[in-house]
Amino acid sequence: MNMQTLAEKLSAGAFDDILKRDFSRDMISELEQMNAVQLENKLKDTLAVPIDISKPRVFEYLQLYYSASWHNLFMELNMPRTLSLLEVGSGDIVYIPKALDAYSNNMGTYVTANLNRELTRSFQDKTKGMAINVQVIEDDAANIGLYYPASSFDVVAFHHAINDIIQTIIADREGIDTVNHDWWTIEPLMLQAVMDYHRKGMLKDAAYDAFIQIMDTSRKQLKSGGYMIFDNITYAGYDEVGYSSEFHSSYIELARSWISEANLGLEEIEIDSYDNQWWMVLRKV
Repeated sequence: MNMQTLAEKLSAGAFDDILKRDFSRDMISELEQMNAVQLENKLKDTLAVPIDISKPRVFEYLQLYYSASWHNLFMELNMPRTLSLLEVGSGDIVYIPKALDAYSNNMGTYVTANLNRELTRSFQDKTKGMAINVQVIEDDAANIGLYYPASSFDVVAFHHAINDIIQTIIADREGIDTVNHDWWTIEPLMLQAVMDYHRKGMLKDAAYDAFIQIMDTSRKQLKSGGYMIFDNITYAGYDEVGYSSEFHSSYIELARSWISEANLGLEEIEIDSYDNQWWMVLRKV
């Protein structure tokens, strides 16, 4: 969602439920002291790309932006309150479960496929106490069909996940253990490996088939008319570790191109105020 729309909706009270559940009194007070224009400028400054995580309250503003944006998408797409959602590779980020928890009036179901054990433990700690049914499958997303039958979900969500999928595919080829090691320790190695494949023109040959397998498996898990939704974030500091912020910022377009080429029976839906560089919504035909 663009910052102007988010600021206007926040000022109108559209996301009060998310604020009351998930934010400190200090954060809520800071937001309440700003009008819509001031809030828009604050969001634009704090979340300017590439995002500098050293800025004050940046993680709270990230949570606000993404939880509100996903909540708004559920409304725009007229999702049922009994929404069943599968998130691929959540890591320990809980923006989407928080959005679903606020949206579904205790009736939603959230499932994630997560490989890294340490991130899974952190995710489980963060989602304790939510009213929605939260389930974690500790397996590769490509194997989700072993746990749930086809047509089980209204939405398959990919928050900042295209990069994680590609990194994991390349890490597997390079013998980097992504299951048992601390993700943040090995991430620079994965980023450098992806960049090496990209610069040599080898990335598509190396990753396309495995990536499309996950996309096709995800499509099969969708109910007819269900949605696959993707977002992407670019953080500051990528270039300093031998990676590329410019390349990372093109991940949605890379996924759009590969999925279109694979002809999976998905059509892209444009949603007002969602920039197609950073968001992609695909409907199962």
